[in-house]
Amino acid sequence: MHWASALARDTSGHDAAERAIAVLEQELPAEPDLLIAFVSAALLPEAPAAMARLRERFPQATLIGCSGAGVIGAGREADDLPALSLTAASLPGVTIEAKAIRRSEVPVFSGEAKVVLVLADPFSFDVEALLPKLEARAPGALIGGGLASGGSAPGSHRLFLDERLLTSGAVCVALSGSLEVEALVAQGVRPLGAPGFATAVDGHLLLEVDGRSPMDVLQKLHETLDEETQERLRHALVVGVGLKSGAIEQRADEFLVRNVVGLDARRRALAVGSTLEPFQVVQFLLRDAKAAREELSARLATASERPPAGALLFSCTGRGRHLFGVDDHDPGLFAAKYPGVPLGGFFCNGELGQVAGRTWLHGYTSAFVLFRPLAS
Repeated sequence: MHWASALARDTSGHDAAERAIAVLEQELPAEPDLLIAFVSAALLPEAPAAMARLRERFPQATLIGCSGAGVIGAGREADDLPALSLTAASLPGVTIEAKAIRRSEVPVFSGEAKVVLVLADPFSFDVEALLPKLEARAPGALIGGGLASGGSAPGSHRLFLDERLLTSGAVCVALSGSLEVEALVAQGVRPLGAPGFATAVDGHLLLEVDGRSPMDVLQKLHETLDEETQERLRHALVVGVGLKSGAIEQRADEFLVRNVVGLDARRRALAVGSTLEPFQVVQFLLRDAKAAREELSARLATASERPPAGALLFSCTGRGRHLFGVDDHDPGLFAAKYPGVPLGGFFCNGELGQVAGRTWLHGYTSAFVLFRPLAS
């Protein structure tokens, strides 16, 4: 198994493809079986030329990809710049099955998939509805991927599958056979106060935490915070929804992080981006660069010491330079753990990753998928 990744910054799609091809020809000892391409929104008008050149040079490889607000290639970020990310893999002993999906379709694969990568258009495809069906259809498979980004209206994104350029739906690729995969998901949050039980809920509304209104809990919490954290609380508050039933003590990776999407002032309740269950454990959380850095560092510290052959990163558009103030923050932490490992990916409108053994659609997350040959 061999992987390579290239990042080509260019305003010409054909020239960007040529630059990426030159890297692959130098770094791959064999022709690739799989090409994963991400085109930045700034280069999107040139996507047809880029994909045509890739298909011309590698006609036997399966090609899959999409557009993104920014892209990641060769372990570097190109955020808001015209660029092409191309990651390629030579995969002996691996079966590759790629499919386009429309609306409520659930793909069927002939082999026992080890991993399924899903890239979807956020305007036309309900990936959250797909996930439980896909987990049932491909039991045991790791599911990764993300939602195309950079567009602002239906039809403004692109999905790539071999010769096809699609403006809606989703594309996916399943890999089975001689490989191992590992997922790393960092949600980028730190706790505020202690967890509590949702003693009263109404669908998405959190009405009570341990018998008190969430607004009263937050007001009391606000009084204990320093001025800087108080300011961040106004625009970076999220809620962790516990996924382990009945236990107040839960690890950080057992909480599903969901946005606060509204406020019911009359009932002093919070609207959360997830349906809540009575007596589910909830934890107020804060998103910030420090928490994101520490959490990803912790996830990498517990990851396998065996270097992967290659990896993909599906990162939120709200991370990158927008969050950290510098380029290559998350790829840099990855490279410190796994020097020289090819890393590609893109900035997503939502990222797919496992929490507590199930796959979810996330926001503000960095979700890695690591690929290794079977251990001998």
